[in-house]
Amino acid sequence: MDFFDVEFYNIINWFFIFSVFGYCLECVVLSFETKKIVTNRGFTKGPFCIIYGVCAVVASLTIKPIMSNPFVLFIECMIIATSAELITANIMIKLFGGFWWDYSMKPFNYKGMICLETSIGWGFVGLFFFYFFDGFIWKIVFMIPDLLAKIIALSVSVIYVVDFSVCMYRRLKGLESDTEGVGRLKVKN
Repeated sequence: MDFFDVEFYNIINWFFIFSVFGYCLECVVLSFETKKIVTNRGFTKGPFCIIYGVCAVVASLTIKPIMSNPFVLFIECMIIATSAELITANIMIKLFGGFWWDYSMKPFNYKGMICLETSIGWGFVGLFFFYFFDGFIWKIVFMIPDLLAKIIALSVSVIYVVDFSVCMYRRLKGLESDTEGVGRLKVKN
């Protein structure tokens, strides 16, 4: 299946499914690491970690042709996800003075933004994504009748934009900080 042959509303639904998957993955991993239940790990109040949807789109557009080579696929997934973390952390530092995770206690880290251990984890997540999860999610997306798929895509997009706008406003005004205080690294001025 070619990504460019898919209706845009299906891509939006696919994107948000991966964003919700990322949110769930973040909550599970952080609950395990902190030994307390973490239920809000996204930037917004809704259950979305958009960085996962963005990485899924970028990976589908750029590295799907090399799926036959697992080693190269693993390295490419590491690079894309690690780059996304680094870029996101730098944007958050500029906007909020810090970011929502902290790898500073892990070996081979760069300013607590990225680390080798997590980068390797992203490689494995990428293999799982391409070899198992992506096809399964497309099957689910294509099972949704067209009219309903359009309604879902529009509704979730509007909900997300409103949620993001409110959260961005509140954070820029200093009315709200991170998500549950889990792993926030404050940057010294």
